[in-house]
Amino acid sequence: MSYQRRTIVLFADTTLLLPALMLLCMVCALSGQAEQTSTVLIRLPQADESVIISADKPVYFPGDTVRLSINRDDSAAKATVTPILTIQKTALKSVGDNAYIAVIPQNVIPGSYQVYLDVLDVQGRRLIYETDCVVSVEEYQGIEQIGRYTRIIPEAGSNDAVTAVTLDREQIRNLQVVFQRDSIRETMGPQFVTIKTTVQLRSGTTAQTFERRVLTFRSHGDPNKDREMFVQYRKAYGPYAAISSEELERVEVEVDSLPNWAIIKVSVAPDYTIKIGAVDRSNCVTRYYRVRGPRIEAGLTVGVPKVLYDTRADDSIDYGNTSAMLRFYYVDGKSGHRFPISLGFGTFGVNSPIDMSAGKGGFATSVFLDIIELMRRLDMDIGIKVNAGLEMTPFSPIKRQSRLLFDAHVGLAL
Repeated sequence: MSYQRRTIVLFADTTLLLPALMLLCMVCALSGQAEQTSTVLIRLPQADESVIISADKPVYFPGDTVRLSINRDDSAAKATVTPILTIQKTALKSVGDNAYIAVIPQNVIPGSYQVYLDVLDVQGRRLIYETDCVVSVEEYQGIEQIGRYTRIIPEAGSNDAVTAVTLDREQIRNLQVVFQRDSIRETMGPQFVTIKTTVQLRSGTTAQTFERRVLTFRSHGDPNKDREMFVQYRKAYGPYAAISSEELERVEVEVDSLPNWAIIKVSVAPDYTIKIGAVDRSNCVTRYYRVRGPRIEAGLTVGVPKVLYDTRADDSIDYGNTSAMLRFYYVDGKSGHRFPISLGFGTFGVNSPIDMSAGKGGFATSVFLDIIELMRRLDMDIGIKVNAGLEMTPFSPIKRQSRLLFDAHVGLAL
């Protein structure tokens, strides 16, 4: 904050007081945008002197040039007055009468840095005076391209769900987001990112979603400096208070339960709630993985069969409208889809799965071509777990001759 000594004249006519104050505020605001100014009274053996020190801009960024100027009310004074900038290892260079410049280091920690005056009087004594003049350094707010510095390990992940790479559960639990900090450009500043992990069942239902907010920034090559900046950012931005310094380099991907053949989607994108700017949907890194499961699966299906052909039609049976089968499926190890032809054992042509009577239902073996499962393999989205197709059924009815049936079947997988 700058400090200026000003004298305000009170007007007897109160109708003029408010406009005058508004005009004065506007003048102050305009002057504050142009430079920061501070007046310091230095005490010398012969006489006191007022020194005005000013900075050319209110705000600087890393790499900017600071210009400081000194105005003295006694130009004939023999004391030497030199400004001191408290940014570490930043030296001011004289570029003329009472004018000095310095370059803000690229690795400076954002903040306000006070300017001091170094006074060397005629008797050789050195005095240091504080001033209200500060050099305010702000961080760059650029949003770096995520793909420039972010990797999801293992890197074998796919860019789409259809070709998701199948991994064992242990490999899935070791998923990491790695930040290559040296690839962040110096002019980008800290990068605030959101890591979103989604677990999607084979049926397309989203089972779980995890979201982490983390930050990283270009390393300055000095662990102590990196630590200072990390602590500052963590305190300044509330949503990031819980992260650890290790997460500047790598972040463990959070997963809980991992259902067989589920799709794990890991997405890394800028956190636009911190970095204000236009949302760029393409500035994102996303990888898909599939959880490996058993190659043979079993499941119960209940359905409605419609007999199309009976090899013993002369021995007529009044078929019931229910079938219950324990089915076994072969699973494709790459896609996670069940093979559309399955083998089943159970009841057929009954009134209900537990109600069989003579001349109606019985027990059967089933070879079933599932048209719905075939459609899923062709990436057609079927929301509910139904099955429908054609079935060949060796059938053993109660108190009747065995036969081979061909039927159409519509059912539900439980």
